Amino acid sequence: MGSATDNFAIRKWRKPFILFSAFFAIVQPAQAQQEPFYKDKTLRVIVGSAPGGGYDAYARLVSDHMRRHIPGNPQIVVQNMPGAGSLVAMNHIANVAPKDGTVIGAINAAMTTHPLIKPDSAKFDPRKMNWIGSTLREYHIGVVRENSPVKTVADAQKLEMPVAGTGGSTTTYPVIANAILNTKFKVVAGYQGTAQGMLAMERGEVDGVIGITWASIKATQAAALRDGKIRLLAQFGVRKHPELPNIPLVLDAAKTPEDKAALRLVFSSQDVGRPWVAPEGVPAQTVAILRKAFDDTMTDPEFTADAAKRKLDLDPTSGVEIQAVVEDIFKTPPAVVDRIKPFLEGGQ
Repeated sequence: MGSATDNFAIRKWRKPFILFSAFFAIVQPAQAQQEPFYKDKTLRVIVGSAPGGGYDAYARLVSDHMRRHIPGNPQIVVQNMPGAGSLVAMNHIANVAPKDGTVIGAINAAMTTHPLIKPDSAKFDPRKMNWIGSTLREYHIGVVRENSPVKTVADAQKLEMPVAGTGGSTTTYPVIANAILNTKFKVVAGYQGTAQGMLAMERGEVDGVIGITWASIKATQAAALRDGKIRLLAQFGVRKHPELPNIPLVLDAAKTPEDKAALRLVFSSQDVGRPWVAPEGVPAQTVAILRKAFDDTMTDPEFTADAAKRKLDLDPTSGVEIQAVVEDIFKTPPAVVDRIKPFLEGGQ
């Protein structure tokens, strides 16, 4: 049995120990709560097109660098889910994918207008989705093979021209051009992506692809363009690309203000470009993490150098900006929507 002095020393030592233990018990859960959400997780990026095309190239470029900018440094896995110009992927992201931020999509910008035109097939509201950012504002081009008799938009108004339909803009643009400008594009549907459509043109199955982006052409068809195996027919958008001042805009072929308004609606998603999107319901804090990581990736010197090496142009848009564009799209007057709806609802 210890002396009074010994007992006093033990009590004197025990009191700060108990206080320290209590403090540690409080602090430890707080530290656990601060653990980054993405630590030891996998972030799945669903690409709404087939491998080998422009959307796939950009998605893989970003995925190779973005993990460094996400707290917790998750593994990023790319999964291709082609079909109907990203509609299959977008419906999956909106209705099937987890709503926790572990699944996001890199999809066709046409999904921002699809619910206006084909509400029955679009099981999502673009205004409620969480837009993360975009690598590139788009400029769409009509491409024809070297020996096609169609050399101008005026030629396309006189001669039937088979074109590859891969869903999205490559199907939408020739259809709306036929409806508004009286062109004679014949959409041959069923190609998985623009890479497959360009291969079909090379094989002579079709004469062209209408609505492929200038960035994709430069990234995947530079040699064919240089060697004269393909030609640029026209730009399908609201403005010319600075690098293509001599390639005409189809918008200039519109004869009335109503025709121009209809075409502008169809082309409006180009400012959205190559967007990344998370489902409705993802916590705001997680959306903010993804948006910041995306924005930081766009200015990362290692990323921009890699993009240049892969010959992929960059013209980023923030998720906040995309959200505003989507809101504006849905303010389009119903009369303009009704003008083009009958021509696009069936995709033909």
